[in-house]
Amino acid sequence: MRSYVGVSVDELESLLTSTSISLPVLFAPTPEFIATHSDLGEEEQEFILTMLAADESLELREEGQGYVLAVEVPDSQITEMGADSISIEAPIALEWIACIFLVSPDGEDLTWFAIQEVASMLPSWRK
Repeated sequence: MRSYVGVSVDELESLLTSTSISLPVLFAPTPEFIATHSDLGEEEQEFILTMLAADESLELREEGQGYVLAVEVPDSQITEMGADSISIEAPIALEWIACIFLVSPDGEDLTWFAIQEVASMLPSWRK
C-alpha cells in the first residue's frame, strides 16, 4: 500500500545509513479514507495524504525544507488501519521507498526526487 510519512533530515540520513528506519504510523489510503473522499480520484486522494505528511515534516524540521517519504508498505506489514493512516511494526526498509518529496519552507510546493538521488543531495539539504 502506498503510504506517506514526514521525516526530518536526520531521519532521512539515518535511513540511508542503516537502510531502515522505525516510523510506526504512515498516512495511507485506508478504506475509511477512500470512503470519506469517494468524490475524489486516486491522484487527488494521494495528494491529500502527501500534504498531510508534508505538514508533519514541517513540524519536524529545525529550519528550511521538510521531507516526505513515499513508501510501498507490504500488506503483510500492516498491523492496524485508521481513518487516514496505517500502523506497522517492522522498520521501513530502504527498498520500500518509492521516492522522496522535498517540501518547501512554506509547505506549498513539493519537489520529487528518486531515492537514488538523495545521498548526493543530503549535503546541500543539511545547510
